[in-house]
Amino acid sequence: MARTYATPTNAGSVAQAGKDFLIYLNTGTTEANPTWTLLGGQRSGDINRKADSIDASHKTSGGWKASLAGLREWSIDLESVVLLDDAGANFLEDAFNDGQLVHVKFEYPNKKYRTGWAAITDFSLSTKYDDVATIKGTLSGNGPLSELQAPVVSGGDGH
Repeated sequence: MARTYATPTNAGSVAQAGKDFLIYLNTGTTEANPTWTLLGGQRSGDINRKADSIDASHKTSGGWKASLAGLREWSIDLESVVLLDDAGANFLEDAFNDGQLVHVKFEYPNKKYRTGWAAITDFSLSTKYDDVATIKGTLSGNGPLSELQAPVVSGGDGH
């Protein structure tokens, strides 16, 4: 028998588990009609956003520095357990070896997501004798990371 549970009235105040955020790669041939493939074995995927600091200090600022945000950038640091036949990891390695940009989707637990184009600027394989083999990498943004988007409703699972 399936049990039904009450849900919080203000679901926006419920913390989210990091395990429910996922990275997908467009393994298709177009940006307009992507084929989103899950990067398997994910342990972490961290979005980093920052801006250069422009010094806007002047003689009449009362002895205090002033700063403005300059050029912005984003990146995703990732770590995944090696799954030998994982299509997402194999695509990522091929794109790194071929020096190609990748179209990436970072999906939130509610299926909303951000997308962007990135260069693979770090791609490492770790094979410690007392741990599982992992890949670690950095996807460095090429242009903007999209605003948070609602999931596309389709006949499939929306990926």
